Amino acid sequence: MADPLEPGMRRSTTATFFEQRLLQDAAREKQKARHTLLMNLKERDLRDRPSSQFLRECREQTVSDQFGAEPEETMGQTFGITDVPKNFAQATEQEEDDSHKIGELPSTAICGNDITASCFYVVGELSKNAGVFSPICTMMSSLTLYCFRSVYGEVVTALPLNGGIYNLLLNSSTKQTASVAACLTILSYTATGVVSSVSAADYLKCSPMFSGIESVPTAICILGFFAACMLMGMQESSAVASALFVFHLSVFFILGTFCVIFLQDAGLGQLYDNFAWERQPPFWNSIFFGFSSAMLGVSGFETSANFVEEQKPGVFPKTLRNMWVAVSIINCVLPSLAVAVLPLDELTGDKSGFALAFLAERVAGPFLRDVVAIDALLVLSGSVLTSYVGVVGLFQRMAGDRCLPEFFSETNSWRNTPHYTILVFFGVCSSMCVMLNGDITLLAAIYSISFLLVMGLFAFCGLWLKINRPTLPREINAHPAFFVCGLLLVSFAFTAVVLLHPEMLTYFYIYYGITTTMVMLTFARVSIFTAFLQLMSHSKAARFVIQWFVHKRVAEEWAHQKLKNLQDQGVVYFTKRANMSQINRALQYIEQNEEARWVKVIHCYPDADQIPTNLEEYVQILDCVYPTLKVDSILVHGEFSPAMVQYISKRIQVKVNCMFINCPKIDFKHPLDRMGGVRVILNSEKPNPFRRGLNLGTTSPFFGMSPMNARNAGEDYAALMPNKSSEDEKDMQSIPGLPFNLDNEDLNN
Repeated sequence: MADPLEPGMRRSTTATFFEQRLLQDAAREKQKARHTLLMNLKERDLRDRPSSQFLRECREQTVSDQFGAEPEETMGQTFGITDVPKNFAQATEQEEDDSHKIGELPSTAICGNDITASCFYVVGELSKNAGVFSPICTMMSSLTLYCFRSVYGEVVTALPLNGGIYNLLLNSSTKQTASVAACLTILSYTATGVVSSVSAADYLKCSPMFSGIESVPTAICILGFFAACMLMGMQESSAVASALFVFHLSVFFILGTFCVIFLQDAGLGQLYDNFAWERQPPFWNSIFFGFSSAMLGVSGFETSANFVEEQKPGVFPKTLRNMWVAVSIINCVLPSLAVAVLPLDELTGDKSGFALAFLAERVAGPFLRDVVAIDALLVLSGSVLTSYVGVVGLFQRMAGDRCLPEFFSETNSWRNTPHYTILVFFGVCSSMCVMLNGDITLLAAIYSISFLLVMGLFAFCGLWLKINRPTLPREINAHPAFFVCGLLLVSFAFTAVVLLHPEMLTYFYIYYGITTTMVMLTFARVSIFTAFLQLMSHSKAARFVIQWFVHKRVAEEWAHQKLKNLQDQGVVYFTKRANMSQINRALQYIEQNEEARWVKVIHCYPDADQIPTNLEEYVQILDCVYPTLKVDSILVHGEFSPAMVQYISKRIQVKVNCMFINCPKIDFKHPLDRMGGVRVILNSEKPNPFRRGLNLGTTSPFFGMSPMNARNAGEDYAALMPNKSSEDEKDMQSIPGLPFNLDNEDLNN
């Protein structure tokens, strides 16, 4: 009889259930791995080359020394794809049809509703901190936004891909840095949803019909309603957004008109009384802390950058201009009228949460108050929907880039919507609403902290992009002074928020810490599975506990398969020439930033005589240098183009966002936004933004070489460095791990 104390004999039905789930999961991973191998590639035979056997022995020796055992797999292989269809191999890339993309009005409306909705909850908060000096603070926020109009214009036109700050850092720094910064955007979306829902509830309460409702339950109901709509497959409609935007601006225009008529009849007596307000803060305190509140009124300016791929060419800079004009007028006029019409004691009191409805009631009666309340409910609810759409898109992008667990990208079979992401976001928003008891002042502080950090990162990373990606084509080239000035102004506003609400840092750290931990655990999956297997092998206590739930063999097989699947994921690096230095740096990037340990170095060639000399040997040498990587080389007969990238992605079953390229130069004929999401990981040359040209004055966008005619400037740019090879080629004297030096002449293109 078996030992009754044997844990395996006491496993319950629950344990059997866990075993079945783990076995099913492992089977799916195996099927996925087998599917990945079915690439239908033709291997190129290099055995007749003198270096083939030597390099194979080098690889085996390196792996043996690294892991203390014989290698389980052979070295990377060399493949060729010569059966590319003619429409990919011969035809030049046709211009993408942009007719389905949205134009200036819908694009402005989608982000304009978000940014102009801020005025509903900013007027009251601004009056508390600045009093009669509110208009000065709003003018300062307009100046800040003018600086960021140039910042966003340069950064987003240089990298015209959805994702905002995450996309910017992903293409100019490490993936870990981009993911940590993206957590700020996630927190900003969360605060947007909570603040908008609570403010919508406050405006609903201002009507006598709904005066008895509670803000927190109503806000949670609004969040739940849009979560249900998202689960049903609801998305933002450009037509609905445009109609709502026109209605929203019309309401504000009518409100402003009635305020002017009221002042003509009543005079400026109330304004003079407000100048004598006994609780008026000192001037500099009013400006400093009021500026932080006024900056909340421009939140949402980054929205347009999150759907730039859906906009027609040339529309994005126009949306930035339109948003700046709209928010500058609204945020300067309405707070000024509120201070001139309403007593500050009432404006900063219980009615501050629905200040504009209170203003409408004072100048035109209950009807206009109800119209403003309806407008606020619609527009703020639209901001809630925008936050859902934004966070779902960002989660799916990060999950596709392997920065978040894959289940965030999973969709249900009913409506094909990412239910896990929607439900998690609803839960987080509801918890924030409950924890802060729907206090709009505290919620606005959380929103300000996250939003200002995102804006500051944009300015800082824009400067970094000038230095780290100097050859990247740009439609707009802003002077560095705009970046520095914007960064300083945002820093002042951030400091004011922290000094005014230091207790909010605790809540910020809690939510930001949770999000960052989730991302960091995703990056640590290989280490976690490895530690689990080692624990199972060396710890009797761990095996004892595990066997209460699943059999030891089942758990180990599941962990082994998960680990193998993570490391067998493929990534692609496109190389234009046989430059060992560049390929080496690309492998270093992949080793440091990716879980995948299977790298495919791909070169596209139009004609057979254009295949770079020794490219395959260089890849094999580097395959020896990196024992933890398996490096294949694939030669594709055809011209490199967006269509070719899509074809290769389907052929070798690697997602486009897991394909990497060098930083494009000015003469690159395919816009980056047409490439389908390939990632820029390296410069073609080492960046040197401080090197000035002798004839044209500048060679770097850091010093303002205008890229407005970037295509025409290609010859001028090339003329600045005649007969000059890559700086990386000159700097590289040897490759780590090799017992011999590589002559520079062998590395030249």
